[in-house]
Amino acid sequence: MQNPKSVDDQFSECRKHAERNGYEVVKEYADAGMSGALRDRPGFQALLDAVHARSFDIVLFEHVDRLGRDLERASNFYKAATFADIELHQLGKGKLGLLDIGIMSTMAQIFLEDLALKTRRGLRGKFERGQSAGGKSYGYAPRIGQDGLVQKGHVSIDDNEATIVRRIFTEYASGLSPLKIAAQLNADGIPSPAADTKRATSGHWKQNTINGNPTRGTGILNNELYIGRRVWNRLRYSKHPETGKRVSRLNPFEDWEVQDVPDLQIIDQDLWDAVKAVQAGHRKVRSTKPATDKKGLSVGQSLRRRKYLLSGLMSCGQCGGNLTVAGSGKARRYYCANAKEKGASVCTGMRGLKEEDAAASIVSGLKFGLMQDEAYAEFRENFLARKKAEAEENGQVLKLHDKTILELKTKITNIVRSVEDGDVPTSLTARLKTLEADLKAAEEKREDIKPTPVTLPEDLPVFYRALIDDLAATLSNEDVSGRASDELHQWVDTVVVTWDAEAKHHALELRGKLLEMLNATRPAGDAGVGECESSLKLVAGVGFEPTTFRL
Repeated sequence: MQNPKSVDDQFSECRKHAERNGYEVVKEYADAGMSGALRDRPGFQALLDAVHARSFDIVLFEHVDRLGRDLERASNFYKAATFADIELHQLGKGKLGLLDIGIMSTMAQIFLEDLALKTRRGLRGKFERGQSAGGKSYGYAPRIGQDGLVQKGHVSIDDNEATIVRRIFTEYASGLSPLKIAAQLNADGIPSPAADTKRATSGHWKQNTINGNPTRGTGILNNELYIGRRVWNRLRYSKHPETGKRVSRLNPFEDWEVQDVPDLQIIDQDLWDAVKAVQAGHRKVRSTKPATDKKGLSVGQSLRRRKYLLSGLMSCGQCGGNLTVAGSGKARRYYCANAKEKGASVCTGMRGLKEEDAAASIVSGLKFGLMQDEAYAEFRENFLARKKAEAEENGQVLKLHDKTILELKTKITNIVRSVEDGDVPTSLTARLKTLEADLKAAEEKREDIKPTPVTLPEDLPVFYRALIDDLAATLSNEDVSGRASDELHQWVDTVVVTWDAEAKHHALELRGKLLEMLNATRPAGDAGVGECESSLKLVAGVGFEPTTFRL
């Protein structure tokens, strides 16, 4: 965080010293704003290359810690310079020898270690006083006191950003991937957390910004501050001995320190638990899917959204192997993978089962319950609640969008003012055109995101009934089939498929927690269901008719 102007000050002092002593300045090297603890600094590396090339006679610096705050690194540089017959000079001390380099580099290294201890002590004190001991979390802003001044160490909820946090949690819990969530946030023009930092960044959302690392507590989805829990000492940091970069390590759980801060809660516990359940499901898949390639990409493949409603559930009643989908469009059929890939000695196979027929067979049991008046009433209530939530969310998004428009207008005003004052940089015209184009695009987009009054469509009952009538096709839609398949996997362990050659139909036997599934959909007529919790047989015949239940 050093002021880059201090580099100019150092250069100025060194030039004056060179002039007084009659030295010719051959080259100047600097790494502005970079810590001397870093090894791969471009300016330092260029200096070292020039030393090897014997490009000069003397290296002059303000202090030896400008070369680096590491004893080993400074000693190695001294050895390289000595080998090249190059002297090392420090302002106010003149030529330095090995002993000088050793003592001063050691003191510089001790200074860093002592500074780290004092910094940690200060952060612990802030945490114990109920203050924020880390960086700014997305969703929060510095607290402003009654006197209008910023209260250092204290934060309050930023309503606009908090709305985006809730949106991310809700969409992830409903089945959207971090990649799709990030893409939509970028499409809506919502600035990412990095947009408010001084780092060089595009300001765009990335999937890792959302997903992060659950174990380390990084990423939007893993920040426990959103449920009113402030965690400190989860990670510890140390410098890598070779690169000098800061590396984080996870501390033992018993060393973590936790405070309850209910006034900073943004997400309710139920939504947080739902997100954690989805993440746990992904971790379970990773742990049970060994990588078959060197880079472990095969494990990532298994985490992709399932393509079909029954993906991963169908098994062969003859050999117990998995069924795989072959064909395209309406010709997609399930076949036994063992019969297809390993031959008749393992499994003789069966006639292909249409993918749409299999889905319709499973779904038909759900249709009975969903056609009831009670089910529609619940759907209507949830539909209205969702529309209200969307309107509220759009209102907050509009506030963020208006903030962006105001910032663009301010920048344009400042540029125009500088033109009027006669201070016109070369790149000013191009920058002004870019800002004006951004402003025009933002103002045009504003109309698209303005909240609309919350009303229910007059044809909602008709829409609902049509949706249920075509439930199999609905659940097979690419936008929802993956989420519906995830739900089925919670209830169904497997669907065993056998082919009855004489009757010329497939028999589907569901195995799993079917009572929970049927209760969840409130089927019409519960008679006999309790006695058949473990399995339920369905039939998909030639010329497919609505499913017959065999209880």
